[in-house]
Amino acid sequence: MSLLITSNSEHRDNFNSGRSQQGLNKSWSYQNNLQDTFKIPANSEIAVQSIKLNRSGNVTLDESNSTYAFYFGEELGTFNAESEEITQKMSVNVPWARSIVASADIFGVSNYVNNNSTVNGVSDNVNGIARRFEKSLNRNMWHPMLLQNASNTINPGAKVTPQRNGSGVDWLGWNIQVSNNGSSTNASNISASWIGDTKNGDTQGKDYTYDPKTRVLTAPDDNFSPCVGTQFPLSLCHGSFTVELVKTKGIYQRYGLTRATNGERDIYTQGVPEYFDDNDGGNFYDYMVEIANGGDIEIYEAGAYGDELSMLLLDYGTTVNADSANIKYISFVIKNEQVSVVIENASGVKTTLTSGTSATSASNLKPVGMTTRFLYPKIDLEEKETCKIHEYFGVNIANHVYGNGGKYTGFDFDELQPNYTYHDFYNYLLDWDSGGGGPAYLSDLDLNVEKMIDKVNLIGLNSTGQCDYKVTFITAPDSRYDNTDSCNTQFLLGFHNRSLVNVANTTSATTPFTKTFISDEPPEIQGTQSLFVRLKNMSFESTNLAKSAKSKILYHLPAFGNTGTRVGALFFEPSERVYLKLNNTEDLFLSTIEIDIVYADETLAECLQGKTTVVLHIK
Repeated sequence: MSLLITSNSEHRDNFNSGRSQQGLNKSWSYQNNLQDTFKIPANSEIAVQSIKLNRSGNVTLDESNSTYAFYFGEELGTFNAESEEITQKMSVNVPWARSIVASADIFGVSNYVNNNSTVNGVSDNVNGIARRFEKSLNRNMWHPMLLQNASNTINPGAKVTPQRNGSGVDWLGWNIQVSNNGSSTNASNISASWIGDTKNGDTQGKDYTYDPKTRVLTAPDDNFSPCVGTQFPLSLCHGSFTVELVKTKGIYQRYGLTRATNGERDIYTQGVPEYFDDNDGGNFYDYMVEIANGGDIEIYEAGAYGDELSMLLLDYGTTVNADSANIKYISFVIKNEQVSVVIENASGVKTTLTSGTSATSASNLKPVGMTTRFLYPKIDLEEKETCKIHEYFGVNIANHVYGNGGKYTGFDFDELQPNYTYHDFYNYLLDWDSGGGGPAYLSDLDLNVEKMIDKVNLIGLNSTGQCDYKVTFITAPDSRYDNTDSCNTQFLLGFHNRSLVNVANTTSATTPFTKTFISDEPPEIQGTQSLFVRLKNMSFESTNLAKSAKSKILYHLPAFGNTGTRVGALFFEPSERVYLKLNNTEDLFLSTIEIDIVYADETLAECLQGKTTVVLHIK
């Protein structure tokens, strides 16, 4: 008779999260190599003597505990019942309830989606729940400065990992990280694609030609359409879009910024707000400077005019003539909610025409908000005319798609990595309900939010160049915030006494300025599934009827250990060992033992952490 003692090597890296365990040394799958071959006599049998492991257990999600809201905006004040409507509409940013498993229905949070099925008792280990939560969070932040950048050093995106104690074994809740880009990460990301019809809200027109070496943009022959640079939304942290003007005096030209108006969506609206008073999407800009044939500089915005958006003229004071003033550059500068228009003459003298900081509402352009967080450069030139893109600080978002591709693409929540192609809130709602629900709410945001009408006290950047907003998780209903009535994740997320979680445990002092939120208390977990020991390279046979197939399973571990506990450090020792024949008619020589801990369907049990020891007995 012989004992074989096997285990994974206890390494600190194994304890951080299930996804960090690599190679052949996982808690649930490992390989031991013998220095010398081990002889197993002919006609031997094998059984499990004992097992010691650390199980993190499962978390169960259902409609009672799986909805939260994420909010990035100004902190709202104390709720006042007498001014409820005014208080709710102070901010141009709105929190939306979410399911951890997936996004909840945008209006009715009772509709939970998980791979197109109702959330009803979804159970997963803490590593799996962390992945689901992380995926949900990354697709529901709706802000270009929070999203994963093509460079992880600029912004890695939101991260959710299990928080563990010093030994790396006991689960203490969640470690939630949200990173916020600042102005220090601005870079010259200029679109190489300037689309003339299908992406600019027009029904006709041609693409413009862009030379990346000279940064010169040229209008096509017989041009009668603007174009949009579609690759990069503008940074909202001192992001600058600057053009060098057409030199010919008296030439009509327009420069501006627009939300994504994807013309592939609908032949009538062409992605332009259906509540815009002009069917010609080519005339739609959120912010625009027009130089008419006489040379006068006029500033427009798509602002509220009754129950429609209309291109409204801004009175910035004494009208400047681009020709007589010898204006060379026009710049749009975004600082969070504040939109500036700056002109510069050939001598280098700059003049700010509007800054978004005036105490007079009529002197400010509308604030950047939920419908306009993703802004793209839009230019309209006469045929064969040129301009130069002097400066453009675009955000290089990972897997970015202009206008979300023009349709709801769906998400596979079984994949490890999130699908980052659906981030634009305006286009999300535009696609969400073709029956009018989504566009109706967009209309409310564009036309009725207090700051869209009274354009003062607009929030800019903080001292480190970030949007001066708070990252906030809402885990229970809060009367100050829209659509939070069904939030119910206080206990799941481990914030039992905090329904509004906006004070981070730590904030990094350098870019990407990551805020870390750690659960106050560990959520309740359960070990609900049986585990099985599988020896992959042994010659015995078993049959797994749950898989309708032959197997290498040797031993069943019940849901609870010998002491009756279900999670944490568990010990199993059978009162009577069950031996399986190795079917070796001759002596067998081993140099490697491969062990898996699996569920009944023989998927690996990634709920394990730390040290796993399996002792085998051969007779």
